[in-house]
Amino acid sequence: MITIITPLIIMLFLEYVIKMNEDFLTKDVDHPERIPLPGVKDCIGDISTPDNCISLMFTNCIDDDDCTRDSEVDKIMSTFIENNNERMNLTWSTDPNKWDVWDKDKLNYNVTKKFDIVHVPNSNFIYNYTMSHVNTTSFGIVFDINKDSGTNYRYQIWHNSTLEFNNTATISRGIDEAIIQLNSGKSDIKPRLNIDIKDFPIIGIKDNYSDYLISRGGQTFFFCVSMVVFINLLNNVVSDKETKVRYSMEMMGMKRSAYWTSWIIYYFVLFLINSLTTIFIGKIFGYSFFTNCNFLVLIYLFFGFGLALASLGFFISTLVNRTKTAVLIGISILIIGFFVEYIVFSSSQLCYSFWAEDSNPIYRRIGSYLIPFFNFGKMYMDVSFLSSNSYNHISETIVEGPGFKYDDLFEKVKATISRGNMNLDNMEPTINAFYYLIFNMVFYMILTIYFDNVRPNKYGKKKPFYYFLLPSYWKRSDKIVNCKEWIKETPKKYPHKIDVRELDDDVRTHFRNTCNPDYETNAPVRIINLRKEFGYGKKKKIAIKNSCLTIGKNKVIALLGQNGAGKSTTMNIISGLSTPTSGDVLVMNKSVLNNASGVQSELGICPQDDILFKDLTAMEHLKLYSGIKGAINCLALDDILISRLKAVQLYTVKDALSKTYSGGMKRRLSMIIATIGDPNVILLDEPTTGMDPVNRRYVWRFIENFKKGRCVLLTTHSMEEADALGDEIVIMSRSVVKAIGNSIHLKNKFGNGYSISIIANGDENIENVKQIAKEMVPGIRLADDSAGALIFEFSYDLSEYIPKFVQYLDENPDGIISTWGMSQTTLEEVFLTVIHEDSKRKFKEE
Repeated sequence: MITIITPLIIMLFLEYVIKMNEDFLTKDVDHPERIPLPGVKDCIGDISTPDNCISLMFTNCIDDDDCTRDSEVDKIMSTFIENNNERMNLTWSTDPNKWDVWDKDKLNYNVTKKFDIVHVPNSNFIYNYTMSHVNTTSFGIVFDINKDSGTNYRYQIWHNSTLEFNNTATISRGIDEAIIQLNSGKSDIKPRLNIDIKDFPIIGIKDNYSDYLISRGGQTFFFCVSMVVFINLLNNVVSDKETKVRYSMEMMGMKRSAYWTSWIIYYFVLFLINSLTTIFIGKIFGYSFFTNCNFLVLIYLFFGFGLALASLGFFISTLVNRTKTAVLIGISILIIGFFVEYIVFSSSQLCYSFWAEDSNPIYRRIGSYLIPFFNFGKMYMDVSFLSSNSYNHISETIVEGPGFKYDDLFEKVKATISRGNMNLDNMEPTINAFYYLIFNMVFYMILTIYFDNVRPNKYGKKKPFYYFLLPSYWKRSDKIVNCKEWIKETPKKYPHKIDVRELDDDVRTHFRNTCNPDYETNAPVRIINLRKEFGYGKKKKIAIKNSCLTIGKNKVIALLGQNGAGKSTTMNIISGLSTPTSGDVLVMNKSVLNNASGVQSELGICPQDDILFKDLTAMEHLKLYSGIKGAINCLALDDILISRLKAVQLYTVKDALSKTYSGGMKRRLSMIIATIGDPNVILLDEPTTGMDPVNRRYVWRFIENFKKGRCVLLTTHSMEEADALGDEIVIMSRSVVKAIGNSIHLKNKFGNGYSISIIANGDENIENVKQIAKEMVPGIRLADDSAGALIFEFSYDLSEYIPKFVQYLDENPDGIISTWGMSQTTLEEVFLTVIHEDSKRKFKEE
């Protein structure tokens, strides 16, 4: 919608500006007012030093001659000053002896006060002084009086048109008055030449003023039309990185090339629509720039500029990770470009001074090769020269342009038109500006691909700067590695970096089994000596010290640990988002190091954050990811998706936008997305965070059913969830695996066995209960006896005494027991025990 609205808004704004000025500019002036010709005013210097200036220099010596000062010239100047003082109410001295007289040594003199009249050696002095001291002198007069045959008065007036409009007539009138007065023979007569200035009648600009405005300033406004789409591009592409949507799709198997291709196609269409809309609206408004130009040329101009901007936007998006920063950069480019278009390309003289083949070649090349709007402005100026109407300053009327044909693209500007005093012989053909736009597009697209690979993503993954020289980049690596060979070679290539003897017995055994080529060769996931470091030197942080894991089929592996223990980092490495510092991961016989894209095609991932498109429904999300997974052509796809939505209680809201979902609903949708394509390996990073107990049970049931024929790696902070789902539980602490085994095994190994809580029937029976417990269960330990409740703990070694003791408590033959209860050690207690023990030990790296 923005591609249609923006051109329309710009055109309407142009029409508003035109209407605001139309009443003034289209008036006929039949009888212009008479303006009396004034005298010579005091000089005005620079803004910072307005009193440092020279009003008038004069001499009677031509060129570089040295001649005697002419007294007759002094009389003429004295009379001129006297008359001018009366006319302008000035106080210039009329005495020639009081005038400043400069010699050639004054050529480098910087004035520090106001000089009214100065006599100088010759005309060359005036020329050289005004060249070296710009905007200091207002007027200069060079007299050449010939008395050979009568008196012939000749004089030349020099004036500074930079400081004020041409006022040579005032000087000429004053000198002529002085000459007439001196030659009249009557000193009491003062002739006056009263001159009035009156313009010819002015014919107002009746028609086509809008065309004139479009030709002079249209490039500034139409530049903004494309820049709106450019800023939209920056916002959308960088938003994908900031919200991790792009990484989510890559984890699900989307190719990087497919990602960029989708954006290129999208903005190709968007800029095409934007260009066509601009052209058609321009034709509807009747601007001659559009109606008097070949349609294909207009497409080259607007669409070519749009594609160049798109490539520039893609390149910038690889350099920033925050949407606000990207939009700020886009707005900065808009502001800079606006002023460049307004200042440089609203004037044909200034524009072509940049584009002349023999003028500023370095600046022109830099602008042409790197700045798309520089080429847009040049091409627009060329087209407007022929297609738009122009304003004739002599007749003050609009002159229609001859039109811009397709063949005019290949001609130099001089070959088609020449206006005013501008020399256009050395201008480049218009088509060159279009070629530069194509170069901008290709150049920035190459930079986009390069920097997208070598710049680290949010997880720190990047390729070496020479990646395009590696054979692996050009050769697709989807091969299946030999599992046994990989297991043999990986420990040699990446030796472990911790003392294995310090590990728990179970962990050490699992470590050795993982590195054994004959152990569970069909396991979907095998991790060997995985290590991940962030930063360097003193700032180096080790996220994973050395992990070795084998994850078999039909299992849910629950990965537990404190924040920062390395759980999510492990998931990111397995999913290919992050590159390990050392070690490797084999997923379905595909190496993460050598074939990350192949690994991602085997995975289904529910990341820690909800990475959803806020304007898509649940069903649209599932179909999108089905397409990424290549499952879109499945005949029963809709039935499968509906059944999974029903399983997690999302079917009734399947057509609602995801932005309307609660946190728990978003987690359920993210979890279902991970199952799209029936992947062999599922990675679930805290999938039930934010869910209520009822819906959590639905999700648990779904995971339990879905694990058949697959393996599921689950990270969670919920011990209840790990206990309910985990076929094996892995506990990490300080970046190292500390314990591994099923729930019962871990409870038996790290727990305190069983605990029995007894409340005595009256305080007087408390000691009796303690005594009976010690007698019936030798070795039982009293853990707590506060508030009238007795809590006894005993290890699994004392299990043989439990039945008899429980029978006594149940029958209560002595009547001393009020209530009692028995429980086993919880997984949370096991977790705390492991973490507490680990805090007392320090692993030494080999």
